[in-house]
Amino acid sequence: MSVQPKYQQIREELTREIAAGVFASGEKLPTEEHLARQFGVARQTVLKALDAMKLEGVITSERGRGTFVAVTHGRRRSAQENCRQLVFISSNLEDSFGHRVLLGVERAARQIGCSLVTCNTRNDSEREAEYLRRARNTGADGIILLPYLRHPNGELVSRVAESVPLVCVDNVPPGVTVPLVTTDNFRAAHDAVLRLIDMGHRKIGLILNRMEYAALPGTIGDRYRGYRRALEERGIVFRQEWVTELGPHLAEVRPQDIGLELYGYPAMHRLMSCEVPPTAVLLLWDELGPGALAAIRNGRRRVPEDFSLLGFNDDDLCSLTNPMLSSVRQPAEELGETAVQLLDDMRRGIAPPPVTRLKNHLILRDSVAPYREQEATTSTERISL
Repeated sequence: MSVQPKYQQIREELTREIAAGVFASGEKLPTEEHLARQFGVARQTVLKALDAMKLEGVITSERGRGTFVAVTHGRRRSAQENCRQLVFISSNLEDSFGHRVLLGVERAARQIGCSLVTCNTRNDSEREAEYLRRARNTGADGIILLPYLRHPNGELVSRVAESVPLVCVDNVPPGVTVPLVTTDNFRAAHDAVLRLIDMGHRKIGLILNRMEYAALPGTIGDRYRGYRRALEERGIVFRQEWVTELGPHLAEVRPQDIGLELYGYPAMHRLMSCEVPPTAVLLLWDELGPGALAAIRNGRRRVPEDFSLLGFNDDDLCSLTNPMLSSVRQPAEELGETAVQLLDDMRRGIAPPPVTRLKNHLILRDSVAPYREQEATTSTERISL
């Protein structure tokens, strides 16, 4: 039985993607080095596949510029085919935030008579780029993007938005001008820290994924700046040792891949080991909570008597931990609904605002108590931020 040469497999796969509309006519293909990594072959094998495609007239190359699609047969939906179609592209549908945004998108799309295609990029910028191209080239009527910003597809997002109405949720790639639906993460973190200060805490720590992200625009940077501003307003000196990160390894993995009780453990252990440890800790997101609780238990300390913990997102796990985790609730479903409404407005010629910010809510549960208070607060309190 003959085995098809590897370069022929690559040629057929790229030709299928072009025919399916993943790449549009005139669009630049990924570099030879990128394709070699993608297919797990040597660069010479990729070159042989591309040469065959050039002979077939599928692609062309320009010295110093790259390889471009010469023709594509991607089939667009006809005007009579199905109803209007929206595409939701999410960086991670496995976490509760992305999943709840999807619920809102799905509900709103149904209300305006649109079908919905859902794409989960699994924090992979290359997969995100593929879905963006496919949505554009096959005639989507609107795109909702919850982007992955580790390696942003800014240039591609801008190009796609020129031909398809596009709204971003939570964050927008740097340098891209498209409508954004988000929450006020700066205000939420600022007000949450002020709440801890009002409860007597003046030594407040923060756990985030990577320190380098604190300087960037977007969700992580906004929460970090809100934390710093609250301390400054109350005359509390910022101490760098009270801000710790997951580090390069843990920041790159999904919590479920290593176990929730390990995810935030090392970072909380470092805070507990400070010469003067904090009495309250703000967590960048709730999934850090189980690991932080485990570190505190193993250190023979208690929550909230020795440490108060406050997370972000109000995931379902908050009511499953012991004690139950306090959190800043993000209106994820409402974010999804609002994004669909903005797309519908754009279709009808109504220009959306550049940024739409929704309110967060602080949910206080048993993991937060006044400083040195021995009895945990057992009531659940909802406070608008």
